[in-house]
Amino acid sequence: MRRLAALVLGALALAACAHNPARSIVGELDYDGLAAALRARGARVESGAPIEQPFFSVPGRFLRVNGADVQVFQYGSTEGAGTDAARVSADGSTIGTAKPFWSAPPHFYRRDRILVLYVGDEGSVRTLLEAVLGPQFAGR
Repeated sequence: MRRLAALVLGALALAACAHNPARSIVGELDYDGLAAALRARGARVESGAPIEQPFFSVPGRFLRVNGADVQVFQYGSTEGAGTDAARVSADGSTIGTAKPFWSAPPHFYRRDRILVLYVGDEGSVRTLLEAVLGPQFAGR
């Protein structure tokens, strides 16, 4: 009976990892884990150039997802990511005292120690990001 219980628990653990590939790749989601999780969902993903945004406390890197530029900011801790995320207004129109001009609607996501900014309106990109990161915490 104990052996059966152990097998069932093992199967459930494997199923949980299969459902969430980002967690099965790394303990906490980071830039590489995000890229891998998006690829696991069928996205074309390419690493991109560094980017600096004056309203975030860490530099970021672009990730090209199905041809769209996504900005990924990786923090040293979940608390650091949370501090910067708390500065973003609900609609993404202000970040602290900054009022960026967006060329398209901004979408902000946060998970573990990364913040992700996608400026665009491609629904398939948003669907992929939400599948891995959860719903946006700010944006339009």
